[in-house]
Amino acid sequence: MNEPISQALIVYLSGGTSPWPRKDPAALAKSLGPEQAAQVLPTLDALADEMLNIPVNWENHTLESGTAQAVTEMRARYPDLTGEALHELGRYYSYNWT
Repeated sequence: MNEPISQALIVYLSGGTSPWPRKDPAALAKSLGPEQAAQVLPTLDALADEMLNIPVNWENHTLESGTAQAVTEMRARYPDLTGEALHELGRYYSYNWT
């Protein structure tokens, strides 16, 4: 992972004009251009999906502490992601928690 992937992830998950975090391919294409967006989209989807699939023992965690645990796990797996990118992954995770 590197800074461009982190920045793309922030754009992709920040929700654009939406009040909640979500995958936003249109915002990504607007920011990077359609060709570059198409190149990084599989990586961004994989990161977002991996985040949602981190196991958390919900008997021992609140949404806040479970999200923090998932962010910590992603930080360990991908140390090159920026703090802001990890923050957006955490927002996406907590909003999509079920």
